[in-house]
Amino acid sequence: MIKYFLLRSFRKYGLTGILLLIISIFSIFIGLYIVFQFCSTLSTSFTIAKNANQIDNQTTQLAAEFMSGVVGTIWSFAGVILFFLALRLQSKELSLQLQELKDTRNVFTTQQFESTFFNLLKTQNDIRQGIVYQVERYNELGQKDNPTIYNSQTAFTEIKKFMFTVRENLNKNLKKVENFLAEEHTEEEKKEYLEKFEEVHLVKYDNIIKNPKLSAKVVYKETFDKFDNQLGHYFRNLYHILLYLKESEETEIGLELHDQMLGKKLSIIINEEDIEVQKIKKKYSKYSDFVQAQMSASELYLLFYNCLFFSKMKRLVQYYQIVGNLSADDLLFPNHDNQLYPEIEYKGELIPKLELSTRNQTLKI
Repeated sequence: MIKYFLLRSFRKYGLTGILLLIISIFSIFIGLYIVFQFCSTLSTSFTIAKNANQIDNQTTQLAAEFMSGVVGTIWSFAGVILFFLALRLQSKELSLQLQELKDTRNVFTTQQFESTFFNLLKTQNDIRQGIVYQVERYNELGQKDNPTIYNSQTAFTEIKKFMFTVRENLNKNLKKVENFLAEEHTEEEKKEYLEKFEEVHLVKYDNIIKNPKLSAKVVYKETFDKFDNQLGHYFRNLYHILLYLKESEETEIGLELHDQMLGKKLSIIINEEDIEVQKIKKKYSKYSDFVQAQMSASELYLLFYNCLFFSKMKRLVQYYQIVGNLSADDLLFPNHDNQLYPEIEYKGELIPKLELSTRNQTLKI
């Protein structure tokens, strides 16, 4: 019981508070002891009344002055200590109430964030389920047959296959142009041939030869032009999900740094990184993992190339490493495409480059 009482007192007042409380109680007892000694011992040398009728004012005044000067001072000192302890305890309780309110607000903010986030994910899934790709079929007589309908995941798979078909056509046409230019033709004929290539692929032959990284953009542009209705809405909503994550993360980091500047929180730096800031980043990285987990390999594949045309989307995808699980072996042009996500700096923030691993690197024995 005594141990529990001491522990409870320590939590309530702290070591300094307990010491001050002991001093104040000790002071009160000293005052009582002096009063008792005065009344029982010292007062025998004084006569308060004369002839048992008239009070000796001078003697009484001396006794009162002694009591107020000595005992009153001691008790005033004890009162100041107790008043200080009351204010200290009240301040501590107020601080606890404020912390409780802050914790409640944080819980509410987290619940509100997660509610919005998972609703966005649900909307994204609804959009995915609503994607339909219809391929017309013809019988041996050239008559229309029942079309093949692909939806949801199968639609993304077919769109990915279409990209590989476009890639093969591009490679064939590049080879044809190379052979044609190597043959004996007039400059006018070569010019016309190059114009036909540009008309088909919407890029100049010389440009794609000088910069092979353009090949991937050429292939995806033709794919997106064909499947804009299927891909446009899907990727726009995905962008807003990632943007919501990033804005929420930046807001929370801003509040953390603000509290550190005001001295409300302690800043701990390890390896030139703020521990609390890193915790916040890891938390939102886990939310981004939910986004990635909802996506199939074909969706991630199309996203990888879609970002080449949309820098804002590319920055978010690269920051959260959404397409980091893809294999470099599956890219359209592995030698060049794995260099399409170099290190970038945005608003003072350095986003590391994204470099995909090959299957041999991932499944190393």
